[in-house]
Amino acid sequence: MKTIKTKLFFIFMVLMISLVLSGILLNSIFLESYYVYKNKGTLISLSDKIANEYITNKENSYEYIDMIQSIDGINTIIVDNDFNVEYNSFRSKSVDEEKRLAKEVRKTILDNQKKLSKKYVYYIDEKDNNQKTKLIYISKVNDEEYLILIKSVKSIHDSVQIANQFYIFAGCIVICVGAIFILIFSKKITKPIIDMSNVAENISNLKFDKVRYINSEDEIGRLGESINKISDKLNKSISELKQDVESKKELVRNMSHELKTPIGIIKGYAEGLKYGVASDKEKMDKYCSILVEECDRMDKLVKELLNYSMIEGGMIKLNIISFDIYEFISTIIERFRPIFNEKNINFKFECIKGYEINADSAMLEKAINNFITNAIDHVDEKKIINVIVEEKENRIKISVSNTGDNIPEVAMDKIWDVCYKVDRSRSRKYGGHGIGLSLVRLIAKLHGGVAVVENVEDGVIFSIELLKD
Repeated sequence: MKTIKTKLFFIFMVLMISLVLSGILLNSIFLESYYVYKNKGTLISLSDKIANEYITNKENSYEYIDMIQSIDGINTIIVDNDFNVEYNSFRSKSVDEEKRLAKEVRKTILDNQKKLSKKYVYYIDEKDNNQKTKLIYISKVNDEEYLILIKSVKSIHDSVQIANQFYIFAGCIVICVGAIFILIFSKKITKPIIDMSNVAENISNLKFDKVRYINSEDEIGRLGESINKISDKLNKSISELKQDVESKKELVRNMSHELKTPIGIIKGYAEGLKYGVASDKEKMDKYCSILVEECDRMDKLVKELLNYSMIEGGMIKLNIISFDIYEFISTIIERFRPIFNEKNINFKFECIKGYEINADSAMLEKAINNFITNAIDHVDEKKIINVIVEEKENRIKISVSNTGDNIPEVAMDKIWDVCYKVDRSRSRKYGGHGIGLSLVRLIAKLHGGVAVVENVEDGVIFSIELLKD
């Protein structure tokens, strides 16, 4: 398969050779005729000058005629009406040739008397073999004399041959130099194209390289930039797709783990009822209560997953309203007060009073509920939980902290994943069903904010940062 570099080289070479050959062909066909045509104009101009010199000063005109003979190679003959030669700068080496020419000129003058009285006669003298030999121009100097100018065509023919030889020589040099230039030029032109071709092929194989040779602002440069953008976007999209696929796989694994425990409990107690393990009404009621509790837990998990999926898919839109953040969080805390009292938790709430925030109150309530629930689940024997609201540049930061174990560094990013557990062996006591934190991060993202977790000396702080406006 021929490369674009080879094709480009051959196209330019064929073009250059065609131009050189066309020049030689045009020279061979038209240069001599063009040369004859141009000499006609020269002879007419000289005829007028010689006639003026001859009429003004006959003796001095001969010097002018001889000068033309020596410089331009144009022979001049002046004859009277009886064809007696009054002046002749022409000296032919052949007497026969001179007689033949005199006879030809005489016949031409006699045949063109009417034309010569008004204008001039111009013709090309040819030998018997149709070979052009001379250009002959005849005009009247006055009523009694004729001016005849003769220029050899042989010099014209020789000039054309020399011109063609030089053109061939120059053409060969141009072709050789042009070949070198075309090699360099085609390499420079095709290098970015070849590079883009390789990059495009790599992209088709999911190898996202970049075009390296973009040194111009023309179409090739813009094409290279476009391929780079395509490569970046495809790389980003495929990476996100892979990440999404991995997240879905992780979700399936985590959901399987979450559902395995309640299903196992339900199965165990159901078999106990089936085989009469619960022998009295009290045990049967206990078994049934546990079954209902586990079913409720599974129902809650499925509903929360469905809610999370709807929010993530954009099926639930934000309802942004303005409300007092202090009163809003105080109301949420009051609902947790019985749990704090029951578990002897030392709770502290710090917030700016009278400060309003623009947000979806229902979603923000879910986020704060999840933070506080997570803190209750993981607080240690010190039993300290703090909720703090503070301004941070152009953001409002809502933090919920609890004393307890730090989160391992390897799990700092993963805890936001759906159904992720820091320690699976500790089951519900350490991490619940794991949808809450994922929902918090999603709610923060929808509000243009972020969800953050950090380890401190005696516990963990979960925060959500939202824009003020």
